[in-house]
Amino acid sequence: MSTRKRSSAAVLGVAVGSLVSGGLVFAPAASATPTDARITEIHYDNSGTDTGEAIEVTAPSSVDLKGLTLVLYNGNGGGVYDTRPVSRPATGQNAATTPYPSNGIQNGDPDGVALIAPSGAVIEFLSYEGTFTAVGGPADGMRSVSIGVREAGTEPAGQSLQRDLATGVWSGPKASTFAPDAEPLCAGVRTVPIGEVQGDGAASPCQGATVTIAGTVVGDTQQGLSGFFVQDAGDGDPSTSDGIFVFGSRAPQVALGDQVTVIGKVSEFNNLTEISQDSVQITGSGMLPAPTDLPLPSSDAQREALEGMFVAPTADLTVTEVFSLDTFGEIQLAQGGRLVTATEAAEPGPAAAAVAAENARRSIVLDDGVSAQLNTQAPPAAPPYLTVDDPVRVGDTAVLEPVVLSQRLASYRFEPADGTSEGTTFAATNPRPVAPDAVGGDLRIADFNVLNYFVDFPSEFGDKARGATDADELAEQQAKIVTAITALDADVITLHEIENSAILTPETPYRALETLVDALNQAQGPDTWRYVRAHEASDVITNAIIYRVSAASPVGEPMKPVEGVVWDNAREPIAQTFRSRGEVFSVIANHLKSKGSGCGAGSDDPQQGNCNGDRVAQATALAAFAVEVAATAGDPDVLLTGDFNSYRNEDPLDVLRSAGFTEVFTPGEYSYVFQGGSGSLDHVFATATMLPKVTGHTIWDINATESFAYEYDAAYEGLYAPYAFRASDHNPTLVGVDTKTGTPAEGKGRR
Repeated sequence: MSTRKRSSAAVLGVAVGSLVSGGLVFAPAASATPTDARITEIHYDNSGTDTGEAIEVTAPSSVDLKGLTLVLYNGNGGGVYDTRPVSRPATGQNAATTPYPSNGIQNGDPDGVALIAPSGAVIEFLSYEGTFTAVGGPADGMRSVSIGVREAGTEPAGQSLQRDLATGVWSGPKASTFAPDAEPLCAGVRTVPIGEVQGDGAASPCQGATVTIAGTVVGDTQQGLSGFFVQDAGDGDPSTSDGIFVFGSRAPQVALGDQVTVIGKVSEFNNLTEISQDSVQITGSGMLPAPTDLPLPSSDAQREALEGMFVAPTADLTVTEVFSLDTFGEIQLAQGGRLVTATEAAEPGPAAAAVAAENARRSIVLDDGVSAQLNTQAPPAAPPYLTVDDPVRVGDTAVLEPVVLSQRLASYRFEPADGTSEGTTFAATNPRPVAPDAVGGDLRIADFNVLNYFVDFPSEFGDKARGATDADELAEQQAKIVTAITALDADVITLHEIENSAILTPETPYRALETLVDALNQAQGPDTWRYVRAHEASDVITNAIIYRVSAASPVGEPMKPVEGVVWDNAREPIAQTFRSRGEVFSVIANHLKSKGSGCGAGSDDPQQGNCNGDRVAQATALAAFAVEVAATAGDPDVLLTGDFNSYRNEDPLDVLRSAGFTEVFTPGEYSYVFQGGSGSLDHVFATATMLPKVTGHTIWDINATESFAYEYDAAYEGLYAPYAFRASDHNPTLVGVDTKTGTPAEGKGRR
């Protein structure tokens, strides 16, 4: 008989209570549903050096053995001394034998073992050679149940203690009947189930092994992705995928529905489990299997269990992002309508985090089955799904062709089963609006981010110049902006991201603004528009204000805040007081610090973006500046308009609300789309006296929901037109003002 020093072991795990009945231990009702798995055989002691020590666990099926754990307890002190997962069963077996090294299981007086469910609940806590109370680990505080038999240590090797599952009675020692060992994963000269290759985790447990798989071709992406997807009949385990990507272009070429046998090495590429083919044999042809339902919302684990398989979403999907459509042929889709940016929908903190998490569960990428970057080809390859007059817009509904579920980099995605994008269409549930909605009133005030409208080019000014690279591009950009501004039919417009010519060409400080106003006057009549002579002090882009001469007249000089460090990384606001039909009011054009480049600890915020602290300081300074503007004008009516680079529930806007400003908005309208979420960075705030005179508000959805492919510089043949759509990346905002009665229209939102 072997001898071992008795010792208390380290305490592991968490406490879980139990109920004892008839010698069997079950998890309490409050924990996860208990499994029917049971410990059915133990060998821990024999004469001489212990050999073949093992514990067998039996369950109704092999699937019920997944995720179980054996925790060994030392009766001297009650602590845990070993924890390991239950071994994988052999093919076709519902019992699994977990081996231990020689002297790996303590030999009694007493000792015990706990069988633990995947949830962490204790299924049973058994002991031999007496009973004891567990200290620590998952069985902490539980009293063991004695199996009633023991190994004395004088028996020959090859015996064990065994349980009759029908009666629950243990007997022995007697000749062992341990379940056979499982074949090593993916090893042997055999056809391996694809589920075994995939495993139940994010990566294959068979990486580096050469395997043979057989199944049906469910995705023919040989042209665009240099491979195809194969799916077999399944291994009965819902946690493992029955499909896999086969990479390579060895002959023969396969087709959808082909039955194939593939030999190759298993690897992970950009999070996708794949087999690099050594040989492919077509053994027949037939029908595709029925698609497996992919639930949305769904977790990564749910999607991983279907990776590489022929799938069908269980709900209608809405286009929620088209950012990568012109580069990689990708569209982001979402269940339950387009996604809303977390801090647009909820307050920063746990509420916004919950929105972000649910957005991830609701969304998935639709790919075009091509890995090449479209806009780097010569000539650029046209994006799928688009024509000049028939766009795919955020808010449209996808009508999918058959797809397989793939994964690349950090995103799960649909790949077209036939390798082309031709079978997918989109219902225009968010059609292009030909004009902005009515806002009432007799004066219309708009806000427009013109996306780096520059009349000077990088060829002369290097990285100080943005936007168009030459006169031809400028002409196309300008045509779109003029069309959009004309259709807005506004009387006063605040502009952003227009060239600050005072920096590039100081001798002509308003060259860009003059060029745009001249173009508007050519389109609408001489001297229809004029501009306010004020600009940013140091940035290459500036805010600006233009006005229709027949509708509004400037009162006094424009104003800017006193130069200060708070504006060093933003565009200084520009204010102008106007008179219209006897009404006096002031408009302040704003463009706070972007969320892009970092501003350092205390200012960057993981939910509200980089430089949130700087925007808060700028909003505080803006509120003080607005008081100064109203005092100078001798009239309290003030509108703050512009790109605040803050979504609706973020801190900088709370600063303005606390200062007495009320946001005027229309619920469900958004000015910007970023990383799949719709929200508004562009806002209108009114003082208490100005608010009753605002008759309506709308966001004209011509830009943010459209593909970059429609911009002036996209260079895709046949997709440019001088219409308003995709004149910028921000949607313009429009408000109506009643300069006579001050009676507001119903239906506008306020915060």
